Amino acid sequence: MEENSTEMTPQRDEPQGLSIRETMAEHMAADKSESEAPTPTNEPQPAAAAPAPERPMLVPPADMRNDEKEAYLNPTPQNAHILQNYLNRRAYETRSEFSRKMAEVEAKAKVAGAFADVVQQHEDYYTKRGYNIADVAKRSIAWDRAMANDPVNTAVEWLRAYGLMPEDLTGQGRFNAPSQAPQQAQTQYLTKEQAEAIAQEKLQSYFAEQEKKAVEYMHQQVVDSFVSNKPLFKDPETAAQLEAEMAPIVSALSKSGRYSSPDQVLETAYNYVVNGNPTFSGLVQRMAAKTDVEHHQAATQKAKQAAKSITGSASSGTPRLQIKDMRENLRRRMTGNE
Repeated sequence: MEENSTEMTPQRDEPQGLSIRETMAEHMAADKSESEAPTPTNEPQPAAAAPAPERPMLVPPADMRNDEKEAYLNPTPQNAHILQNYLNRRAYETRSEFSRKMAEVEAKAKVAGAFADVVQQHEDYYTKRGYNIADVAKRSIAWDRAMANDPVNTAVEWLRAYGLMPEDLTGQGRFNAPSQAPQQAQTQYLTKEQAEAIAQEKLQSYFAEQEKKAVEYMHQQVVDSFVSNKPLFKDPETAAQLEAEMAPIVSALSKSGRYSSPDQVLETAYNYVVNGNPTFSGLVQRMAAKTDVEHHQAATQKAKQAAKSITGSASSGTPRLQIKDMRENLRRRMTGNE
């Protein structure tokens, strides 16, 4: 009897895991997620846009016109020129008002300066005696006006104010009265030569004054004509600034004697200022460019009107002459009858 020798292999439990297909799918998903992960870059991130500034709620200036108020409340690139015109006008008005006030101040300063010079000469004298110099000036003016209106009574009152009476002038010998009344000044007559010299002097003074006025009038006419032909003088503020820069140059050129007419002086000073100031030169260039465009447009429009006046429309080509044969066509062209 043959014994069955069967080898006993212990059973192992197979590991519970994923199948090959599931494992491959898992790996493919992991690779895909890694490839899709964002790659860090060193590019700078755009900065956050700054918030738009809040427009202040303001009331338009009271001197603005209606269109200027509208541009002030709703500013746009299209209405910016309205605000520019307003600012230029206000700058010119402010400058003019300032100049007028300064002229008034200078006039008053001259009067006050002359009075201050007189007061300063006697201020120490009255101050040492306890008098207010302003009160002294008021009394002096009051006495002077009173003497002009009523000299006799004012003189008596003035004497009494200082403890004197009219009798004191002659009664007690304090004052020596004149022995004789002052003799009246004899009437003096001019000689013929003196009268003629005075008349000639007055006549020359009159002629000089009239000539001065005539020259000033002529110069004013020249200036007005010059200004009217320069576009830069149309805006008051621009004109004021341009005039301020031209004034010293005009004065220097006039004194040099190198120019024969006021027009040359003004034109030279104008060119010197405009060419040396980028602001003025830029304005002139823009004005010239605008004028060229307008001239070109006008010429184009004129050409179109001229084209329409020829037989046929503007797009129908050159009008053709009615000819009988080729020889007539050549004969016309040789004789100039095209």
